[in-house]
Amino acid sequence: MKKIPLIIAIALTMMLSACSTTPADNAEKVVKAVAEYCDNVEKAIADELIDDNDVDAIKDSEKSYMDLIAEINESYAGNANDRAEFEQQMYTSDVWVRMADVNGKLANTEGYAKLSLTNK
Repeated sequence: MKKIPLIIAIALTMMLSACSTTPADNAEKVVKAVAEYCDNVEKAIADELIDDNDVDAIKDSEKSYMDLIAEINESYAGNANDRAEFEQQMYTSDVWVRMADVNGKLANTEGYAKLSLTNK
């Protein structure tokens, strides 16, 4: 009978530790989302023409990583140290260099104006 509360306590501890994420974990989520955005842009510009399907994929993935960054920043509202660690981890990734490169190529692709004309 004494084992049941112990089992429950262990289970709760495991669930809490599984749910908590570190700033580095959150930064990795953002890096993956930005990499997905870059993948979508590279697919879109491969044929040197941005069509409506490309616009949807680019806009959706852009919204995804931007919403994720906003959500994580909001979660650190009262914790400046974790927020600073998150931002440091996130911005030290090479994915931002890749993003700048693909965005430069995107801007020189036919149909680029469609992106600014689409609200998502």
